[in-house]
Amino acid sequence: MKDYSMQHKKAWEFDAYEFWVRTAGTPEERAAKDKENPKKMLKQYANYFDSYKGIKVANICGSCGKKAIPLALLGAEVTVFDISEANKKYAVETADAAGVKIGYEVCDIMEIDMNKYAGFFDVVFMEGGILHYFHDIDAFMKVMNNLLKPGGKMICSDFHPFTKISDALGLQQPTMSYFSTDIFEGEMAHARFYDEEIRKQIPKCLYRKYTISEIINSIIGNGFILERFDEHPSWENNMLPGEFTAIAIK
Repeated sequence: MKDYSMQHKKAWEFDAYEFWVRTAGTPEERAAKDKENPKKMLKQYANYFDSYKGIKVANICGSCGKKAIPLALLGAEVTVFDISEANKKYAVETADAAGVKIGYEVCDIMEIDMNKYAGFFDVVFMEGGILHYFHDIDAFMKVMNNLLKPGGKMICSDFHPFTKISDALGLQQPTMSYFSTDIFEGEMAHARFYDEEIRKQIPKCLYRKYTISEIINSIIGNGFILERFDEHPSWENNMLPGEFTAIAIK
């Protein structure tokens, strides 16, 4: 596991289980919400799935299972890949409380076991801002392609590259030149929710942010046909772009 992955692991295991309980409820409370209306819990991403029943989904950096469990409730066979044991604990307990099974592999995404998972999935799905954790987007997209069956679909939703130059999502991340290729140190996503004293103790992450053309060209250059590219408004200010979703076929 690369040094920066180890750093990310420490950051994402810092108080993570307790954080989810505080913000999303106990696994039982979260499971009750998921069961009530799983499609609603998928938010806008529900529009990008053609079906759920029996499809095999790789949920990349699937964190606490907030999208994996609704997908499983709708009939998908979901495997989460994530770097945090604490995230796994919360996700597995929530799945149990919801009465569904999910697979959960704690690993560096760049080191997924391809003996087991190459060509295994119908859909590779990611959301919530993960690309900046990976310093080589081509290597990342190659892994995504390898996970899919021929004809499989990647749903890649992420923070809009506009957020490089403007904190449009209110994430309290530093801004920089749109064309910067620097790797920089930044706080992990939840640090801003802690008191200053604890915030200082949370391990930092090493990020690399990409431009729109870097993302699109990496998708096309690594064995995908780009089918659709949607931009979504920021949840802080709907006049600014906040997220995007790319749909690509292997």
